[in-house]
Amino acid sequence: MGEALDSAAAIAAGHEAESERLAPPMVRAGSSGLLEVIDRDGHVRQAWPIRTWPVRIGRALDNEIVLTDPHVAAHHFRIEAVDGGLAVRVGDSVNGVTLGGHHIGRGAVAPLRRDADAIDLVAGRTRLRLRLAEAALVPEVPLSTIAVRHLRLGPTLALAAVLLAGLAFNTYLDADPDNFVRALGYALLTGLSAAAIWCSAWALLSKTITRQAHLGWHLRVFVVGALALLALSVIPGLFAFALSWPWLTDFSFIGTYAVGAAALYFHLLAAEPARPRLLAWVVATGALVGVVLTLWFNVQRSSLLGDELYMSHLYPPALRIARPLSTDRFIDGLAPLHSILDKKAKEPASADGGSGRSDDDE
Repeated sequence: MGEALDSAAAIAAGHEAESERLAPPMVRAGSSGLLEVIDRDGHVRQAWPIRTWPVRIGRALDNEIVLTDPHVAAHHFRIEAVDGGLAVRVGDSVNGVTLGGHHIGRGAVAPLRRDADAIDLVAGRTRLRLRLAEAALVPEVPLSTIAVRHLRLGPTLALAAVLLAGLAFNTYLDADPDNFVRALGYALLTGLSAAAIWCSAWALLSKTITRQAHLGWHLRVFVVGALALLALSVIPGLFAFALSWPWLTDFSFIGTYAVGAAALYFHLLAAEPARPRLLAWVVATGALVGVVLTLWFNVQRSSLLGDELYMSHLYPPALRIARPLSTDRFIDGLAPLHSILDKKAKEPASADGGSGRSDDDE
């Protein structure tokens, strides 16, 4: 008889151990916690410390935690101790509770797992996160360079002064002497207005997402990017003239796309500092698409990949490094044009030009 009882007890203990192994590990009822309301951008908007269980959550004022969401019931749900662990019990609610991606309806009970660092719940349109004392803390996330760097205004103003000087010099080269002052005033007004609108828009976006405007950062990115574009408008043509490398100006638009993509990346980094790799891939893909489309449009327009025919400015001959071509070699290089011009001359006149015969020929 005793052996039978021992055998039955052993079988019962085996079944109990098996059920414990298959059941999800539950949070201990004695642990304290913190219930947080999470914003749409992932920041904590409000938090309540929890010392004892059960804790009731809903819109009614007799709850330990009161939510103001109209999609939450008066006594929406409670977190209580069940069989040595913690569980969520949904009250008289139409919308129920979402626990870890699974919906829990009215009156249902779902255990809380203790192997999660944080437990995500959704009541109505309120996103909640339950943190328990026994859960392991996630490692500290380092602040982004933008958040901890206090940009000094002096270097930015110095770069802005260099940019204005370059803009004034370009205006001097392009404008007539009589209209230089007017052209310079228009260029300065346009540049300052563009900088104010551009940087203010990015600062507003950063403020909306990260609650920090980073206006100094956006201003520096704008100034450095504008300086780089100004340099790209001069340096490729200068080196193309000095070294006789026409491809530098033919494909200078690639550098323009690269500078634009880099500026866009650093602007976006201030608004979304947590995803630098994603931002890098997005701007790099955009720049690559822009380069490919420009090459395609160039081929459609002129049957050439390049954007322009060598140069649009003449530089002092003293800057020329490449050896000059002799007259005979230059004439020999024009030989392929002879057949092309002959072919063009033999083509019939277009409809716009008439039949090519004048009234005097008749």
